[in-house]
Amino acid sequence: MMHNRPKVTLIAAMSIDGFIAPFDKEKLPSTTWTSKEDWQFFTKKSKEIGAMIMGSKTFETIKRALPERRMIVMTSDPSRYAEFSDPSLEFTSAEPAEILAQLHAIGTQEVALCGGAHIYALFMQLDLVDELLLTVEPYVFGEGIKLFSGQVERQFTLFDQQKINDSGTLVLHYQRIKKA
Repeated sequence: MMHNRPKVTLIAAMSIDGFIAPFDKEKLPSTTWTSKEDWQFFTKKSKEIGAMIMGSKTFETIKRALPERRMIVMTSDPSRYAEFSDPSLEFTSAEPAEILAQLHAIGTQEVALCGGAHIYALFMQLDLVDELLLTVEPYVFGEGIKLFSGQVERQFTLFDQQKINDSGTLVLHYQRIKKA
């Protein structure tokens, strides 16, 4: 892949019916419904990739730097996070292409896009997602927050699939089909 930007790998856990969270995230945050195997997969993969981009709402569910990873948090108000002094945490109001250009300039090869729905849709609409790593957990929410919202139409192909526990949690690895 010849890019002037790092490869972008979207990582998400979702229900069988395509939701990354039920509407009431407070009652059931992803930490309570995703499997320990998904957390192990996410931790291993995000450490391998090394750099993560997420939105401020996703960061609010973590509220800390994750070890061995650089975290870039997209927010309209970076000054809101002045109390965080960890050098592996960066808060920015820059646009996605600008963030990726800055990462490319310092030699970053790949970045993990780690949520939430608004950030996923933004990068997808700008055609900046190269791969999807989707953990499908055996839950049905019926309604909730969709993986993508808004006008998005991109084609991917299944590259790999792996069952990671006895409950039937799957990790699906898709690659973007580039139009010639």
